[in-house]
Amino acid sequence: MAALSGIRVIDFGQYIAGPVTGMLLADQGAEVIKVDPPGGPVYKTPANATWNRGKKSICLDLKNSSDVKLAKQLTTRADIVLENFRPGVMARLGLGKEDLMRINPALIYSSMPGFAAGDARAHLPAWEGIIMAATDVFRPIAEYRDMVQMLHQKPENRAGNPVFTPEPIASMYAALISSLAITTALYKRLTSGRGQSIEVSLFDAMLQAIGILAMSRIPFVPVTTPVFSGFDHQYLCSDNRWIHIVATVPRHGELFLEAINRRDLIDKGLAKRGLAAKPELNNLLIGTLTEAFATRAALEWETLFVDAGIPGAMCRSSAEWLEHPQARQSDLLVLLDDPVLGPVRQPGLQVKMSLTPGKIANPAPLPDEHRSEILALLEAPALDRPIRKSTVEDSGFPLTGIKVLDLCIILAGPTCGRSLAELGAEVIKIDDPARGEVLYHHDINRGKQSILLDLACPQGLEIFWKLVEDADVIVQNYRSGVVEKLGIDYAAVKARKPDIIYVSLNAFGDNGPWEQQPGYEEVAQALTGMQVRFGGNDKPILWPYGVVNDYGTGFAGAFGVLMALIVRSNCGEGQHVSSALARTANTLQSAWLQDYEGKEWNEPCGPDTLGFGTLQRLYKCRDGWIFIGTGNPAHLKSIVGNTSGIELETDIEQWCSTQSSDEAIEQLTKDDTAAHKLTWINDLASDPANEARGVIVTREHDKLGLMRTTGPAQWFSNSRIHAGCPAPLQGSNAAAVLVSTTPDELEALAENGILKLS
Repeated sequence: MAALSGIRVIDFGQYIAGPVTGMLLADQGAEVIKVDPPGGPVYKTPANATWNRGKKSICLDLKNSSDVKLAKQLTTRADIVLENFRPGVMARLGLGKEDLMRINPALIYSSMPGFAAGDARAHLPAWEGIIMAATDVFRPIAEYRDMVQMLHQKPENRAGNPVFTPEPIASMYAALISSLAITTALYKRLTSGRGQSIEVSLFDAMLQAIGILAMSRIPFVPVTTPVFSGFDHQYLCSDNRWIHIVATVPRHGELFLEAINRRDLIDKGLAKRGLAAKPELNNLLIGTLTEAFATRAALEWETLFVDAGIPGAMCRSSAEWLEHPQARQSDLLVLLDDPVLGPVRQPGLQVKMSLTPGKIANPAPLPDEHRSEILALLEAPALDRPIRKSTVEDSGFPLTGIKVLDLCIILAGPTCGRSLAELGAEVIKIDDPARGEVLYHHDINRGKQSILLDLACPQGLEIFWKLVEDADVIVQNYRSGVVEKLGIDYAAVKARKPDIIYVSLNAFGDNGPWEQQPGYEEVAQALTGMQVRFGGNDKPILWPYGVVNDYGTGFAGAFGVLMALIVRSNCGEGQHVSSALARTANTLQSAWLQDYEGKEWNEPCGPDTLGFGTLQRLYKCRDGWIFIGTGNPAHLKSIVGNTSGIELETDIEQWCSTQSSDEAIEQLTKDDTAAHKLTWINDLASDPANEARGVIVTREHDKLGLMRTTGPAQWFSNSRIHAGCPAPLQGSNAAAVLVSTTPDELEALAENGILKLS
């Protein structure tokens, strides 16, 4: 049995966000019925081989009253309805959340519009480019080490034209977050007996991908000093290929400098942390590494990295990634026999479960393939959903009473823990007292309690095991082998607490030759083709916002936790949940990551790209750039005149050059056409409407004053979610967490370096 076996989903989704959410649920055992218009999916793309796998298909014309009646009858036999239309569209068809939940009170109704129902832009067609324009994705490209500086510069100080990316980041994030929200609602339904509606807009989801880069002190101060070390950088090799090294941890930097016989630079401090703040030393390091990498081919350097345990990878194309040993010898990719494309290699499961493993039930179906089987469901009895009453008083938070131990560092793991805290869990963040300041602490550790505990010594482990006694979930994101050495791996914890839910998040998956290789976001992007796609034929470039795999993997881990909680409520057993940056990289690239006979890798890429041709691209107005998205060229012709009668794109460019951004948007935004200005990150972060929805939170922080971070939107109709308390000072909750430890005992632990008090 898979985690979601027995759960039935009616998937009305089109284009990307809805179908991907349906795929994530189907991969974990849900029965997903895909409802398409006559002729099949609206978006004709090879990616449907991935996004619609594991589903059953029926074609219904939702403009036809008899077909609407059939659709409504199907929802009475369902647990979940998915749709990603503009707010109000489904209601006009008689399939809105109020209509369906009235006749099926246990239904979970999940919508993914472009903009939330309360957003003034909710009427706009949610083309991916419109959302990207609204969230500062299409900005000029800068050197990676200066990305934060470029991001926080005022628009008038940015150099170069905006750059389009073909990756549907917003839709993918909406799918990952919706999957978490849906399983949260399923878990809540076990005790409440009620379904509820969920709304995760693409815009609000994109704020979660922005994350740390929307975080700022108040008032806003632009970043003017270098942020990144030369040890987190791409370098050109002798074969004209690029390598990305991330050796910012001192031992990794020392290993590399020793490997190139430059021990003298270690003595000068070039492997120490904080090098970016020392321009003279950082420039010396960059110059040294530029010369060193130019002496060998990229693959030779990558082999050295793997042998020495240094994080880094050659920057590959997606096609090359599909041939890499880690992709070939692990389950990061799967081979399915698609009825249209034939054998297709494509992304594997986003989340792995040890007790209830997911499984892809079948390749993507042909349109209407399961019509008779699906209509036969209407003759079956209604679904019987047993309800188990909770022993915990209902606070409205779905995870009240759940205790989480968060052992994670950097971004992916802490994001998983933060997501659980937002849903009401008690999350105890355990950091190493020797590590020093926790990177991005105020973004990733809000809503948690903080202790600094040395797990490498017996007394520290003894405290850890006491905390495990009443814990429900443990989250860790060390590379394979580290927790085993500490004696706190899943097998060890399960032996003491059989019902524990144990989450492992790492870089490259839990099998394959790179299983134990250290890795970071940048390395995952280099390895899996992301940097090469964005950079094109020039220098590889990190994706906009640079941390999309980290945050996405964190949400995937939380999705796994909710599925494991559902399973545990049914059978009493815990299990091991795992995901990886490479899995998320595959999911985020799933619009293109299909390998089949005749495949052409011809998606838009590179810094000179403005869009997907005439109808989906960036255009320059008198006072700045806008993105135009439409499926209706006739409407554009009626606005711009189409004087040439041939080159519509040229006419649009000339027309836009005579208009201000506001003038152009007012005239263009009608019917199925949308247009949006390129919005600076500080403008969207300081927008009161975003604060009102909770996706931006401004609060006082200890020793820092007023500070702005992202937060979760209010996804649920009948459950609570919140940003939680501001991130505490590191180690400041030791006494509250270790309630059975006396003040004298705490002081003794601190004196011995086992526990660090704030």
